[in-house]
Amino acid sequence: MASKSDLARLVKARGRAAQRGWIGCILVLIALGCSKKEAAPGTKVELEDRPETLIYTVNYPLAYFAKRLAPEATEVVFPAPPDVDPASWKPSPEVIARYQKADLILLNGAGYARWTQYATLPKARTVVTAEDCRKTFLPNGDAVKHQHGPDGEHAHEGTAFTTWLDMRLALCQAERIRDALIQLAPTRKNAVQQRFAALERDLTRLDARLGATAKAWGDQRILASHPVYQYLAHAYGLRIESLHFEPDQSLGPEAVQELDSLVASQPAKLMLWEAQPLPETEQLLRRRGITTVVFDPTSQPPSKGDFLTVMADNAGRLACAAGTGDCP
Repeated sequence: MASKSDLARLVKARGRAAQRGWIGCILVLIALGCSKKEAAPGTKVELEDRPETLIYTVNYPLAYFAKRLAPEATEVVFPAPPDVDPASWKPSPEVIARYQKADLILLNGAGYARWTQYATLPKARTVVTAEDCRKTFLPNGDAVKHQHGPDGEHAHEGTAFTTWLDMRLALCQAERIRDALIQLAPTRKNAVQQRFAALERDLTRLDARLGATAKAWGDQRILASHPVYQYLAHAYGLRIESLHFEPDQSLGPEAVQELDSLVASQPAKLMLWEAQPLPETEQLLRRRGITTVVFDPTSQPPSKGDFLTVMADNAGRLACAAGTGDCP
């Protein structure tokens, strides 16, 4: 039989064990209480409360502006494959579903990315960046069907949509993105405003440079391989007439005849291309006294540099051809 002292020690030991058990339970409860809670249904979660925010765009310029302006912990996605024209690209249902789940969806407007007119996108999280940036958009001109990339035959028709080639319109679109980001993350307003100020300075300098370069061409006629330069021409007073030639395709007899007919009616000394044309095409143009100049609209991310550097290079090549700038 245990003595009274043994029983006392046993009771005391059990008390300490019980105490440790209660302390452990309390610590577990505290840990659970301190863990991150899920937002209640319908609760608006601001950008600073999320580990990552998704922004989906329909072209590269919008993606560039968003990356320049967005706070940290933001992922900007432009999902179009590199070998397609984003304006005529048709995303799969799976990609559209990813757009639908994004925190912010940036559309261009002016008829760009026609698939967005038929897909169901959340209006509260969608921003049409070119909306109200001008009273009316420019017409595209003649609708001529042609082949461009793996998406097959299509036509540039209706409204001209490469709005960002007018740097003032590009700035307006960036303003729309700025406002949407501030609404999404009000506490980050100052940071977004500071980033916008830097982007505004860059686009304003580009605008001035393009304007000065365009003056050297005066009212001389300029040919373009594709109807994508309407806003460039309108903003900077360039007289551009578009054809439907692809840089990676040889010019057939009909194309050459069309070119000769245009040059015969009114000579042109310059032809803008979205990308470097084939050497035989460049030689054909040179024999007709036409200089080839690559002016990349930047619908897709460039292999080197970014929107700003590509536009600066575009302006530099245009100035070189006009004899008003240094040539590479």
